[in-house]
Amino acid sequence: MIEVRKMVSRLVVRFLLAAGAVVVGRHLIITATPGVAGVASLLSAMLCFVAAGLIFAPALVRLMAELTGDVFASGGFGVSNSPYYAIATSKRARGRYAEAMVDLEKIAEEYPQELRVYLEMLAIVLTDLGDPEQGRAICRRGERELDKKKDKDLLVAAYKKGCAAL
Repeated sequence: MIEVRKMVSRLVVRFLLAAGAVVVGRHLIITATPGVAGVASLLSAMLCFVAAGLIFAPALVRLMAELTGDVFASGGFGVSNSPYYAIATSKRARGRYAEAMVDLEKIAEEYPQELRVYLEMLAIVLTDLGDPEQGRAICRRGERELDKKKDKDLLVAAYKKGCAAL
């Protein structure tokens, strides 16, 4: 999520640029004279107004979408209490394993009690990279961090199954 503060500052800059185009357009309308020159002046004013809209509208829509997007995506306001794996999963699917591991490490730091993050890292390390030593380190870390015995047992079973498949 892009910081709302940055989006608002960009919106202010775009607003100032659009306001300048509106002022120029208004001046062209006020100073328009009858005849062909006046028509050209009015057409130029209309182009200024269209340019102002094209400058300002995308930033405004992006800000509104960012602020209201969670209402439709997560089913309500607020921050989700579960991690977001889609980016790491996408990178893994494209063969960018190191980047996926970095993303999963960030999730593991933020959600150390989450079993899935360790399972995802094990899958990359064992299935895609074929590195049982790194898998063992991930398994040990998960055993230290996870509280539930059931989760620890599932992690160890996944590690053993992954190593057996190598």
